[in-house]
Amino acid sequence: MIKKILRLFLIGLMLFGLYGAYRYYERYQEDKRRAAYYENLVDTASPTVTVLRDSIYVDYRNEKKTIHIYVPPQYEKDTVTRYPVMYFMDGEASFNDLENMGPEWQIDEVINAASVSNQPTAIVIGINQAKDRDAEYTPFINEDNPDAHGDKFAEWVATDLKAWVDTHYRTKTDPSSTTIGGISRSGMMAYYMMMAYPNTFGNAVIQSPAMWVDYEKLLAMELTKNQLSDKKVFISVGDREGRIMIPHAKAIYQKFKVAGLPEDQLHFTLIKGEGHWHVTWRKSFALAYPWLMDY
Repeated sequence: MIKKILRLFLIGLMLFGLYGAYRYYERYQEDKRRAAYYENLVDTASPTVTVLRDSIYVDYRNEKKTIHIYVPPQYEKDTVTRYPVMYFMDGEASFNDLENMGPEWQIDEVINAASVSNQPTAIVIGINQAKDRDAEYTPFINEDNPDAHGDKFAEWVATDLKAWVDTHYRTKTDPSSTTIGGISRSGMMAYYMMMAYPNTFGNAVIQSPAMWVDYEKLLAMELTKNQLSDKKVFISVGDREGRIMIPHAKAIYQKFKVAGLPEDQLHFTLIKGEGHWHVTWRKSFALAYPWLMDY
């Protein structure tokens, strides 16, 4: 009996060791892939991307923030057309590998390609993260985030920044033409901001959302049927993002599905073969944009 137990223990130990070796090898290959990408970084921004460095005043912090602004290729030639606007947090990753010091999301390339194909185009505002990113991208003060001010940041984007953009660019200002988006912690904020400001943000691109920041309180946020009726919500997560991130992303999808959002206004996708990094969100945006724009 003891020999049998010992044999089973040794088999279990061997299997555990093999699994650990497999996971180590998988991580090694992923690190190798990322390192190869980082070694070849170049400026990848389109000519119609402008960076306003430390230029946009954030009153509640008494400081200036950097934003990245993309306009479609035809924007300067056609002086009449107004465009929908997409706001992306962690915006230094929106357009340029060098700005992000890693893979950009290729938002400009996706919309440039849409323009060539005579599909709808949009203005995109990439908002740089703050040095205290966790505090800026956390809406509720809690034990883990005693300095959280995400609620004030959300208000600033929904009011001051949007007003500035609408004044300086030819925008469509209605909620159905205004999208909020982000990744990870800012993906959670995209969810929060659409729920907190439904009359400002009609659409949300919620990528790999870090709902664990305050899961129960975030999921408890509700919109009326009337407020929800004109929303479009795109949710994505990499299929290698683990046992917390994937269920939480699915929980958002189920929340809106149960609330009555139809399939043409609610989309969930697993990004195959990808973990929690920028290539995942690059692939995600390439799917999100045509879905949001109905082409």
